[in-house]
Amino acid sequence: MAGARQSRRRTQEERTAETTARLKQATLDILLDRGYARASTLDIADRAGVSRCALTHHFESKDDLVCQAVEQLLREATAEIRDYAERVQSGRLDISGFIDHLWEMFSGRLFYITLEHVTEARHNDFLRARLVPVVREFHQALDQIWSDFFRGAGLKSAEVETALNASLCLLRGMGVQTVLRNDPAYYKRLLDFWKGIVSGLAANGKVVKLPARQLRG
Repeated sequence: MAGARQSRRRTQEERTAETTARLKQATLDILLDRGYARASTLDIADRAGVSRCALTHHFESKDDLVCQAVEQLLREATAEIRDYAERVQSGRLDISGFIDHLWEMFSGRLFYITLEHVTEARHNDFLRARLVPVVREFHQALDQIWSDFFRGAGLKSAEVETALNASLCLLRGMGVQTVLRNDPAYYKRLLDFWKGIVSGLAANGKVVKLPARQLRG
């Protein structure tokens, strides 16, 4: 009975998985709180509650740790996007709701962490090479959903792709603006304007012109 009540001892593989998970989470938290340049392996280890020796045992460098942490973050975001595909296909989510969801992603934790590693990757070949395939996977998941919205609209695949990329560029630009501009009403006007255009494309391949009053502040 005593043996049955005693908790099972974790295997080395389980302990390793727990340690690496804590380090990745701590890395993402510090990237969000302090940015890439101010993130140190010592601070990350301290935030994770492990020794720096444990960190260097599992990860070759700060860049290696950042890459693995961001890879996990983007793959989780990709899985979330793919989950939304079922809602789209079942008709429970329309294109307006999907754009709202994308805006939540591009104006919160995911975007701000992405902003840190993308800025660093401009001058860091290691980060760029490791993260390009993961970002591509994220975009492929978006492509899958986006195509469902435009099925039957009579648009060419290149036009559908352009609509997606234009939407992402708008959301990224708005996300960057949030760093210095806290103005929810402003962002809502932009989103409403863009939803009108994209919804029109999805409905009949034509751009819907919104009344001028929707564009005024």
